[in-house]
Amino acid sequence: MPIVGAHVSAAGGLWNAVTNGVAIGVEAIQIFGSQPTTWRATSHKPEAYEKFRAARAEANLAAVWLHSPYLPNLAADDDEQWQKSIDCVVNALTVAHTAGADGVVLHTGSHKGRGVEAVLERVADAIKRILDAAPGDCRLALENAAGQGGTIGKSWAELGAIVHEVKASRLAVCLDTCHAFAAGYNIADPVGLRAMLAELDSEVGLDRLAVIHANDSLMEFGSTRDRHQNIGDGFIGNEGFKVILAEPAFASLPMLLEVPGIDGKSGPDAENVARLKRLRDEAGA
Repeated sequence: MPIVGAHVSAAGGLWNAVTNGVAIGVEAIQIFGSQPTTWRATSHKPEAYEKFRAARAEANLAAVWLHSPYLPNLAADDDEQWQKSIDCVVNALTVAHTAGADGVVLHTGSHKGRGVEAVLERVADAIKRILDAAPGDCRLALENAAGQGGTIGKSWAELGAIVHEVKASRLAVCLDTCHAFAAGYNIADPVGLRAMLAELDSEVGLDRLAVIHANDSLMEFGSTRDRHQNIGDGFIGNEGFKVILAEPAFASLPMLLEVPGIDGKSGPDAENVARLKRLRDEAGA
């Protein structure tokens, strides 16, 4: 069965993320290793990493992922922004490695309407530089996109082109359920889900699917709008998540919530974790 997790706050110290996750009943967590809206590299003290590793072991978390800050654009034309993007992702992978995390999820960037082919070499070069500079063997997972604003990864063919150009075993992909639904993959339906998985396997390889973001969609199917909703309250719905949770290809993968929260502003909470676990049990019944 998939592992139910959530994005949680690490404010006040990396180890606090484990406490925050345990408090809402997760089996895995995702965190920001640095401020998501700044370029500033984070340098955690050795004791912070030690406390985090000890807390994770005590909580018996099955997986830990970092999410890269939102600023990097590996397709950027401007050389300064491109280099800052590379350095930012290297820092995220360095934090992940030192914390003993599984990897880093990355929004690849935007081609700004030019198409992926126009920026493919630029993006691949950036990823090669990142993986050469980052220590350890943490995976870098490129996240699929809803398709707004020229974001790279609306289709698995777009991400597959990057994967095949880079040719690195550490390069993986992340499936965001809201983004896929908004991009035109009807993953709430068994036939639609199997069709998407066939494309993912053909274009990228299912062995590169490392992590899932479990988010309902506030917007209708094919909207290309990235608007997350609480589990069961959106257009994917409870029945759609039963389809997703029952999929054998997702067994043992972490499903990490990035939902707004029942109050609409606090993020993943105990209620959303409980909903996803309940649907997992029903899907496996």
